[in-house]
Amino acid sequence: MIFLGENIQEYPVTEPADPKSCAEHFADIMGKKGYTLDFSLKSLETEIDRVLEKYSKIEYQELNILEEFLTAYVGESLLRIFGGSWVGNFYGPLKRSGVNFYTSYMVINDFRFNPNHFIGYYLSNGKKSEGTFYEYLYKRNQSSGIFHDFLGGGLIQKINNNIQ
Repeated sequence: MIFLGENIQEYPVTEPADPKSCAEHFADIMGKKGYTLDFSLKSLETEIDRVLEKYSKIEYQELNILEEFLTAYVGESLLRIFGGSWVGNFYGPLKRSGVNFYTSYMVINDFRFNPNHFIGYYLSNGKKSEGTFYEYLYKRNQSSGIFHDFLGGGLIQKINNNIQ
């Protein structure tokens, strides 16, 4: 199978999938395209919006693959930065037998977060409705999207409030 011009057949297709390996595979693919997906906060602040801007209008099948890869990357990055763990079944981008929107989330201390929610809504509704990922990280309450005020100051603040 081809995703953004890359053959991704070697990606493991067992279900449920491992979000960590999915995120690492996505980082490799996007690294070949000039993106710096190094699981850092900076990559979340800058690269996710670059990826969304460039690829949010691709063909439907590739868009579904992108959604699962981005979900894994965002979640895995946050876990590497703040600690925590994945909970539930994660369904990979190639052989989906479930929907990550409902089945997969991460827990950092007592904070439960599903990285698929922003990605899925953004890909469905667009930047105008959902805002940027940077805004989601730091000032979500200024967005007019579906989750307006849900994070009340942004995801990073919400995570930090649960760590302290």
